[in-house]
Amino acid sequence: MPFASCEAVSQKAEERFQPADIIWAIDTSGSMVEEAASVQQNINAFSQQIVASGIDVHVAMLAGYPFWPLPGICVPAPLGSGQCPADSKAPNFLHVQNSFIDSVDALRKLVARFNDYKFMFRPNSLKYVVVITDDNSANSPDGSSTGNPGAYDNNPQQFITDYSNLDPALLKNGDGTPAWKFSAIYAFTQCANAARVGSVYKDIVNATGGIHGDICSCPPGQLAACQQTFQQIFNELATKISQGAVPLDCEWGIPPAPQGQSFDPNKVNVEFTDQDNGTQETIYRVDDQASCDPTLGGWYYDNAVNPTRIIACPATCSEVKSVVQGQVDIAFGCESVVIPR
Repeated sequence: MPFASCEAVSQKAEERFQPADIIWAIDTSGSMVEEAASVQQNINAFSQQIVASGIDVHVAMLAGYPFWPLPGICVPAPLGSGQCPADSKAPNFLHVQNSFIDSVDALRKLVARFNDYKFMFRPNSLKYVVVITDDNSANSPDGSSTGNPGAYDNNPQQFITDYSNLDPALLKNGDGTPAWKFSAIYAFTQCANAARVGSVYKDIVNATGGIHGDICSCPPGQLAACQQTFQQIFNELATKISQGAVPLDCEWGIPPAPQGQSFDPNKVNVEFTDQDNGTQETIYRVDDQASCDPTLGGWYYDNAVNPTRIIACPATCSEVKSVVQGQVDIAFGCESVVIPR
């Protein structure tokens, strides 16, 4: 063992998955009292379920704050701060300021406010858009619905095209199809708590492969039943997101230090075991990606001040990926081994 002299203790590195970035647009008009409360009640369990799968999740929200007599959403800890109108909590949660969503304008505001939240979309992340409303993206004949759907008045395809073209990261390379999925909780039928059937949202969900949720299962005046409904729908969405993530090549989470050891970023080493031929090697530590050796490779932290992940340099990554059966271990307790100079 390379660390026998200082009795280092190793833990298996944690596999990391694609990050997930989720943008919510939530109707907070006067008819959405139970629904807004149910989002606020369940949003933390939703995000924690994804985190428990090993996925780094970022959440952005377009929704009004509570302002009597209108409902609103104030996201509590741990995802948000719970201090409204300042519940944003970097880097994992952003509540876009002054982002009230009316009955029919969720799609228009997702496009119009894109510059306010686009930094939450990270490279190579899974990208999801979720709308919650009891109405449709369409002007109401009698004018009873609030807001203006703009170009997305009964026009789902226009939204898909416009949203996909907002940023190159939202288009799949090569074929130009959307690199994002749209889910919605809307009225499947003209039920008691539906302003209108959400036909536009249904079409977008079908076109992008998201999740349908029926807001008709959220009876007016029955908060407990509504919260249970949202919990079930959020669980289904979180499961889909978790199952859709693939392991990140050559990135590993830092496991908790073994009992009796403490985490010191300067006393961590990375060991790679090639189980195909039974060999083990210590990978050299480098300062950052720019310091990677083209031949010897190496590893570096995702963040030098607050490290959470270990990332392999390109040469080391190629070596690790070439092995059919391999294992990466994090060794605690010895000075990090650096490239000899």
